[in-house]
Amino acid sequence: MLTKQTKFIIAIAIQLVIIFSIIIFKMAVLTGGAEVLLRIEPVDPRDPLRGDYLTFQYKISNLDSYLFSYSPVKDGDTVYVPLEQQGKYWVAVRGIQKTKPTDEGKIFIRGKISSSYGTRVHVVYGIEDYFIPEGAGQDFTFWRREVAARVSVDENGNAVLKQIYVDDKPWP
Repeated sequence: MLTKQTKFIIAIAIQLVIIFSIIIFKMAVLTGGAEVLLRIEPVDPRDPLRGDYLTFQYKISNLDSYLFSYSPVKDGDTVYVPLEQQGKYWVAVRGIQKTKPTDEGKIFIRGKISSSYGTRVHVVYGIEDYFIPEGAGQDFTFWRREVAARVSVDENGNAVLKQIYVDDKPWP
C-alpha cells in the first residue's frame, strides 16, 4: 500500500514528465523542422484583457474551398495544408487533405478547421498566439507594415513559431 507521501511524489513526478515532454516536443520541432516564412495579416499588438499578448491570423488561415481535395469540409476537421514557396513567403496550395501526405520532401502544416462560410474556410494551426515582452506592444501598430513569422514545421505538420518580423526586421 502506498503512503500519502509516495502518492504525492508520484503525482508531482507525473506532472513534471508531462511538462518536460511538451518542452522536448517543441524543441524537437524547432531543431528538426523545416523553416517557412508565413505572411501575417494585420493585427493590433495589445489585447486589453490579456496584456502584451498577440493573436495572429496568417494568410494561410483563410483558404478557398477549391484548395481542398475532399468535401464536404466540416468544422473541427484536422487538415494537412501543403505549402509551397512563392518568393520569400510560403503559401497554401491545392491538395489540402484529412490524412497526412506521403509525398517525400513536401512541406505541409497541420491545422484544424474552425469555421467555414461560403467558399472560404478558416483554419487554425496552433501558432496564432505569441507573448511579447511587457510594454513592447504599446503605441505600436502592424497596419501598413509587412509582417511575417518564421515557423518551424516538422515531418508530421506540427508547427512552432520561432520569430516575428516587421518590415524584414526581427520583432520585438
